[in-house]
Amino acid sequence: MKKVMCVILSVILAAMCCAALADEYPEPEGGKKFNTNWAIFGMTVEINYEEEGYRVYIKSSDLSGQEGTEWEFSCLYNEEKDELISVSSSKNPWHIDPETGDFVRDDYEYQGFDDEGQETTFRIDEEGFLTWQDGRGQDGADLAFTDIGNLAGVWRSEDGKTWAEIEWNDSEEDYGYFVFLHDGDDDVYTEHSMHGLYNPETRKLETTGTVTTLRKGADGAYEPEYSDNPVELVFSDLGGGKILLETGDGVELIYDIMGGESNG
Repeated sequence: MKKVMCVILSVILAAMCCAALADEYPEPEGGKKFNTNWAIFGMTVEINYEEEGYRVYIKSSDLSGQEGTEWEFSCLYNEEKDELISVSSSKNPWHIDPETGDFVRDDYEYQGFDDEGQETTFRIDEEGFLTWQDGRGQDGADLAFTDIGNLAGVWRSEDGKTWAEIEWNDSEEDYGYFVFLHDGDDDVYTEHSMHGLYNPETRKLETTGTVTTLRKGADGAYEPEYSDNPVELVFSDLGGGKILLETGDGVELIYDIMGGESNG
């Protein structure tokens, strides 16, 4: 119990520190459009504002998902050029240990502050794609990333009756978000298995999939009722760690920073 309380207190203190830093170093208005997640087949980009700059984390994987490369950049926003410019960079390969299944980072190809001429830049082009001009090679050449929002994680309603697990997949076969949605109480609830893409213009995740209704019988066992008809669910990104499930009167879901067991 003490250990759990320590974890909770640490999370609260970290959130308080982030809030204080946000007040001291407000995010530049022009840089806010970068602050999201981006993707192409086999590669994702996470951009987050931290204190006075942006952390850009890029991860690629091969078709098997067993190896790839990580890049990380600390960047500042240049208002005149409307781009992120790196001040430090790192690159290292990774692989999955075939015996243990563990994620293993290999030796860095480079790591440290950027010398003059080594700066990496990130821009958003006229069509809304993120472009990457690598300062230490050609890694970002001809790549254009799509805005996929920041929806991955566990989301819950205030009453706990509705929760969603949202995961991103960048493989060409299953490209997009997978959503598992639980809605209801102990007696009757539905389970949705959905897949879809994020629309950056509307800030909505539009999904299709199947739904199963489970009803608790007199003996305490659940009787599933399967539906063969495809269903549609739409999630709106409200910002500030909230999304809206657009069904019925609408259900507001809050990001679960702990990401614990879905059934509580």
